[in-house]
Amino acid sequence: MMKKLLLCVLLCACSNVKEGDNAQIPIGYQTPDANSLIKLEDTANSDTEKQKSDVFEPKDALSTAKTDQIGTKSDALDQNDSNSSQVDTILSDTTQNDTNSDTKPSKPQCIDPDGDGFGPNCDKGADCDNKNPHFSVVCPDCTKKNYPGCACTGVAANCYTGNAQWIGKGLCQAGVQLCKTGFWGECKGEILPTPEVCDSKDNDCDGLIDEGVLSSCGTCDLSCTMQKIGPDFGNPFDIKGKKGLKINKKGHIELDIGKSNVDLSNIWIANSSEQSVSKLNTKTGKEVGRYKTCGSPSRTSVDLNGDVWVGCRSDGGVVKIINDKKACVDKNNNGVIETSTDVNGNGTIESNEMKPYQQDECVKFVVYPDGKTVARAAGVDKDNYAWIGFWNTKRLRRLHPLTGASTDLININCSPYGLVIDQKGIIWVSGRGCGQLVRVDPKTKAVTKVGNGKGSPYGINVDMFGKIWIANTNTYTSRYDPITGAWNSIKHNQRSRGVATSNDGHIYVALDTTSTIAKINAVTLTVVAHISLGGGRYPVGIAVDYDGYVWAVNQSKATASKIDVNKNKVVGEYKVGSGPYTYSDMTGYTLHNYTAPKGDFSHTFGYSGWSGTVSESKITTKWELVNIDATLPPKSHISLRYKASDSLKGLDTAPWSKNFGPYPPAQMPLNLKNVVGKFLRVEVFMQANDKKLSPIIKSLSAKGKSVVMN
Repeated sequence: MMKKLLLCVLLCACSNVKEGDNAQIPIGYQTPDANSLIKLEDTANSDTEKQKSDVFEPKDALSTAKTDQIGTKSDALDQNDSNSSQVDTILSDTTQNDTNSDTKPSKPQCIDPDGDGFGPNCDKGADCDNKNPHFSVVCPDCTKKNYPGCACTGVAANCYTGNAQWIGKGLCQAGVQLCKTGFWGECKGEILPTPEVCDSKDNDCDGLIDEGVLSSCGTCDLSCTMQKIGPDFGNPFDIKGKKGLKINKKGHIELDIGKSNVDLSNIWIANSSEQSVSKLNTKTGKEVGRYKTCGSPSRTSVDLNGDVWVGCRSDGGVVKIINDKKACVDKNNNGVIETSTDVNGNGTIESNEMKPYQQDECVKFVVYPDGKTVARAAGVDKDNYAWIGFWNTKRLRRLHPLTGASTDLININCSPYGLVIDQKGIIWVSGRGCGQLVRVDPKTKAVTKVGNGKGSPYGINVDMFGKIWIANTNTYTSRYDPITGAWNSIKHNQRSRGVATSNDGHIYVALDTTSTIAKINAVTLTVVAHISLGGGRYPVGIAVDYDGYVWAVNQSKATASKIDVNKNKVVGEYKVGSGPYTYSDMTGYTLHNYTAPKGDFSHTFGYSGWSGTVSESKITTKWELVNIDATLPPKSHISLRYKASDSLKGLDTAPWSKNFGPYPPAQMPLNLKNVVGKFLRVEVFMQANDKKLSPIIKSLSAKGKSVVMN
């Protein structure tokens, strides 16, 4: 009986706690002293220990909950001891349970004093603090400022659960938390960093907008591509096989000026009356050479080496004169180069200072490729071969630069007066004999007459835009556009003779009867100035030097005038031989700037992908612009051309565009129109008119957009 009584006391103490009567779980309960208790049977002892474990041991309880929940276990024990009737009842229930194994014990009740749904035996789990409805499984660290669930005073406060350094950057901003019923609520309204998306906003709050999600064009349009070449973009330049170029220490392209010995500081003026050619230094104005030639020379054309070709009207002779005395040949082997020299140093070559051309060792050769006829037109192509036009036979001959031998012949069915070779290698002839501008393709030998503007073609040149200019023997200067076939004319108050084109964007025309030079804006076709040379000079030939000065050949005064086109006035006049009469490229300016600009390199931009689902075979690229990042010192410029195709094979045979530039005065970037193809090839030409300063190419880029083929 004593064993059953003790068991009853223990069971009552462990289980007779009901929800709502403010009873606390006796977490601090200790097993009674063994000396005051009768030893229980092993089975009873085992059951009691199991009950102790199931009922008294709180799951996931923290120290705060333990402190609040400690009950008075002695009160429960005394109460059970003094109530014998209750003991009998419990004993009777216990006996019944022992004899009825099918009866299941009732489910322990959820202990949730704070009403948050958490607590011992609750479905939601244990509670951190059964006094605070804001605390559940995990107790907050209330040492932190304004932590949700912690005690508070006031109404509200700013809050931010992320790194405070993000606040105010990009989209990130602080939120607000309210103090309700003495406890801090959750932080609401805050904006934390999110992964970057293409929306022109700083989503990840790092101070950058749309980083890592933009196309190479810097936009959200993923069909757009910006391809760049240059060392700053991890895509170095490749100039293998290109002469005259080098890569500097920064990986940029520049001209290899140090290896160039070409002297382009001279103007060569044909003196028809005395059968000679004057060589004037354009910087000093001094005559540094005068050479005997064939009969009545009238055309001079400087080649890529700075040497000059001379065409003679009276006998059909063609003379080649070497510019650099070091390159002249000691024909008599006396150890001295015998040539015309300014012996007395007065800046003029006297008659006694000239050698007969048969004895002048800087005269490379004299040839008569078309017989005894009239050689009038002269020009040099990009391969350094001379093209000479012969008046009587109405044909052009291509002459070898070393021997003068004729290597090609084209009948043009028109007596040529002058010629120029454009950026594409096309020969343009002022056909005074037929009153037409004649187009000659040296590759196909196709000859086309394209009109005359307003008058008979006389002087001729090509400008930076690839347009052809002719000075007519009447009062007009005309311009022909090879792309559109359009003619435009400018009227003067007297006839025009020679015509020169310049990288300053102007055209210069010699007006002989008024002894003036007309300065024409090449774009607007307006005469912006008339520059007076002084009366009675009768200018015919005209040219531009590499310092940008314009030179006029004064036929009646046997002089050459140097003109500062920035001030529009003559800054020097220098003596030459009698009867100067030159209409061709007497400084080499046209050849080196337009016909065969040096320092060329090219790069092919390719199709780089498509963001859609259309088959790549149906995708091409519409190119929008080309840009060059370059440093351009004074007296230097660059120009470019391009072509496009949907295949590399097709690209090789595709026609080039016209030349664009020079830059300056034109400006980058170059906007492209209707240029379509998966591949775009850009060819850049670099020109320096100073032996010390070169243009520098830092990068070359092209922008395009993927489109679906029709």
